[in-house]
Amino acid sequence: MGWAVAIHGGAGAILESLTSTHRADVEAALPELTEVAARMLRDGAAAIDAVEEAVVALEECELFQAGRGAVLSAAGAHELEASIMDGHTGGAGAACGLQTVRNPIRLARQVMERTTHVFVGGSGAEDLARAWELDRVPNAWFTTQRRLDQLRAHLADPNSGRPHPATVGAVACDRKGRLAAATSTGGTTGKLPGRIGDAPVIGAGTWADQRVAVSATGIGECFLRSGSARMVSAHMELSGASCQAASRAVLDAMPEASGGLIVVDQAGRVALPYTSQGMYRGWALESGGSGIGI
Repeated sequence: MGWAVAIHGGAGAILESLTSTHRADVEAALPELTEVAARMLRDGAAAIDAVEEAVVALEECELFQAGRGAVLSAAGAHELEASIMDGHTGGAGAACGLQTVRNPIRLARQVMERTTHVFVGGSGAEDLARAWELDRVPNAWFTTQRRLDQLRAHLADPNSGRPHPATVGAVACDRKGRLAAATSTGGTTGKLPGRIGDAPVIGAGTWADQRVAVSATGIGECFLRSGSARMVSAHMELSGASCQAASRAVLDAMPEASGGLIVVDQAGRVALPYTSQGMYRGWALESGGSGIGI
């Protein structure tokens, strides 16, 4: 047994939107972002702390689709969502409909630890962020030119192209075998105001128990309908499959090119399957193995 971490920066039609400059930027960022959690786990941190900090780093990096650099709704605004789950305690927290919370994953963690609830949204979630003195920013702070261009293209022709990479996430196993998962997103380009995807839904976009931790990315509606993240654990429990075989089976049962999963089990084994064109991903193991992929 040893610590392990995996992160993702979204799955989708990567090759259709990947310029050489963006590819170089992503390839430079992924090792640094993976190291955020790896460094913590190396120093003995708990998995739940490692995944939170990894997702905060991803939310702060405008290359990916959460926090700064999140996509815009059809109304031209950002509506952010996130969830986190601690496999050791069974605790979970989630938030959606956020417009000013700089790091949605921070709010999800606080919901898990400071309330008896799992899921909060909209103005109530914003009020909690204000009361708990979490960092808040104007909605326009999340906007980048790249996302504005994507929205304009979508509004001009909603049927042009397939979904671009969406959502960020992290899963980790610490040195005590504790597991945790976290996921954050801005949704999908041109979404209806008020639309909620799988990222903040425990069991669909995020799951962690004492067996496995999972974070999903791709077409949110597909993961919502399938309960995909929880299904990986159920498949392992009922069939005795490895995390690699279980996560692949779950994806193969979903519609074509739905997206991908990052998965880690209690023994520190990692799986990163996807059925879309690609998935931004990075991983590191106590055994010394590490890497990135697009």
